[in-house]
Amino acid sequence: MMNRILLIVCLTLLVQSPVLVAQKIDLRNYVIGEYDPNSNEIRLAEGRARAYWQKNGARFGEKVRYLALEVASVMPGDVIQPLWKNMINAQTGSGFLLPAQWNPGGMHCIMIYDNRAGTFVSKHGYLMVELPRRETLSRFGDYIALFVRTGAFW
Repeated sequence: MMNRILLIVCLTLLVQSPVLVAQKIDLRNYVIGEYDPNSNEIRLAEGRARAYWQKNGARFGEKVRYLALEVASVMPGDVIQPLWKNMINAQTGSGFLLPAQWNPGGMHCIMIYDNRAGTFVSKHGYLMVELPRRETLSRFGDYIALFVRTGAFW
């Protein structure tokens, strides 16, 4: 009887071990709209992404293909499209509904950097109100990327 219990426990741990050691991925979509940063912001962020990956790439290896970097802080006057519908239906950033927490200057433009190609996946960025924690895998539109904020701190 004891051998059966031990066998069941061992098999359960064997099956669940990939889940136990895997990094958690935040699958909520942080994107509330699109934003086009200027060419200088893109150029500077691309340099920061390359430097970050050179310094930290060995730590993450092949499991991280994309980096998410903050390219620009965005003011409400810079946004052309109406965002209320997107923000009401967003999976993150619900704090904008509370007047005490809403900071209209607190929007961010995030771009996705492809480590293999050595460039951003698009010239367009994603507009966000809420950001994930640094160095966590999170969903940004169609991409699962490692969020490194500006990339300048490492």
